[in-house]
Amino acid sequence: MRELDKVLDKNEKVFWEGTPQGKPYVLRSLGGTIVGIFLLMFLVPFFIVPFLAKGAPIWFMGAFMIIPLIFLFFALAALFSPLLAYLNLKNTYFAITNKRVIIQRGIIGRDFEYIDFDQITNAEVNIGFWDKVVGNNSGSILISSAGSFTYGRQGGQIARPHTLSNIDNPYEVFKLFKAIGHAVKTDIQFPNKYRPSQNPGYNSDYKQK
Repeated sequence: MRELDKVLDKNEKVFWEGTPQGKPYVLRSLGGTIVGIFLLMFLVPFFIVPFLAKGAPIWFMGAFMIIPLIFLFFALAALFSPLLAYLNLKNTYFAITNKRVIIQRGIIGRDFEYIDFDQITNAEVNIGFWDKVVGNNSGSILISSAGSFTYGRQGGQIARPHTLSNIDNPYEVFKLFKAIGHAVKTDIQFPNKYRPSQNPGYNSDYKQK
């Protein structure tokens, strides 16, 4: 269900909006299913041993099972990741406005991500395996911003870009995204009131002396 209008500002205009293509969006989660299967195979002995240990105290079996039960939750989540992606598909919408990029997701409630143009540090187009196999001219746009990085255990930064996943015509959307982003950043840095009538430095070629 589209609920983008709930988060739009009063004078905010939507220049583009779209949704993921179903097949590549769901099938890209198959990697999680494979991980879930291997993890379940690894956990099987942990659930068999307590039943073989006859006469063992209850507290021993409980302590032995607690960690495998935690991993079982993650294994089942990975195993059913394509189903979760399918359920999330109908509520996933993307929008590019004159102020920012908005991403709507959520199976039960609605989660929104906002990426203001002046906070964007990098962006790229990615055409994945499933886009090529089952997609119809689909691909993803990965957007990095000041808030899209987290820190790993070693203290280094780990990129977690915002993603417009498996959308139609990704290259055309990327061109529009770059054009709007450039215009918005220019307006912020050089408001119309303070722009010179002539700017000899813009669009000029570098000439080596």
